[in-house]
Amino acid sequence: MNEVQSFLLEGCGIRGALVRLEETWQQVIALHTYPPDLKRLLGESVAATVLLASSLKARPRVSIQLQSEGPLKLLLIQCTEDLRVRGMAQCEARALGEPWFSGGRLAVNVDMHGPNGFFQGIVPLVSPHIDECLEAYFTQSEQLPTRFVLKSTERRIGGLMLQALPGVSFDDENFRTAATLAQTVSTEELASTAADALLPRIFTGYDIRLFEARPVLHDCRCTPDHLASIVRLLGEDEIESLLGDPGCVEITCEFCNRTFRYDDEDVAAIMRGETPAQLLH
Repeated sequence: MNEVQSFLLEGCGIRGALVRLEETWQQVIALHTYPPDLKRLLGESVAATVLLASSLKARPRVSIQLQSEGPLKLLLIQCTEDLRVRGMAQCEARALGEPWFSGGRLAVNVDMHGPNGFFQGIVPLVSPHIDECLEAYFTQSEQLPTRFVLKSTERRIGGLMLQALPGVSFDDENFRTAATLAQTVSTEELASTAADALLPRIFTGYDIRLFEARPVLHDCRCTPDHLASIVRLLGEDEIESLLGDPGCVEITCEFCNRTFRYDDEDVAAIMRGETPAQLLH
């Protein structure tokens, strides 16, 4: 169940999307040891980013970036146009009961792949909950009524997004009612129940048009070619320094948390334009 599915509440001016991830989510965090509540926040952010990417007709690349003055210094989620997603978090130690983030900002980036096709909206963090921060973004930057329900279990993450179509106001009774009904879904239901069974249960009495589900995959870009290009960007002076101490060029992928080490023979091959096949972990 690694997919996202869009739907319409017919005659109400409301569209939505439903995402559930299991294997894809486990691949995002496989080599990380995040604290449970930070892992939950990261999972909710992954779900929200996929929902945003799937809701746009042009199928752009979408990312959300949270920078905070609290223990969580950076949270970054990226989703490609074909719904390949990756995410990471950088944090410091925190006091017991201290929220992960405060006093920072949330940036939503949309890349439409063309000239003048990059859009960025930035809003202050208004809540310790990512769903409320994203809703504030849509209120301030897009003036578009939007509601998120984001849940996670030990193995799965799930998300539900409702969004008003153009012309529907924030105080529209249909939208307020649908948003209230969406909040009734349980964590287990959202993470596990098939869309064609779940949505009619949540939105009883609504005429629901359900579109075809799209698969969501994990996206890790630390391929041999990509890593070789990073080594070349370091420059000869930096490479010579690294080969002297600690004796290798070492690159760690912040997203998958894997470390790759190149010795002097690997580096020489890279600088000749070759790509070593061996990546020593």
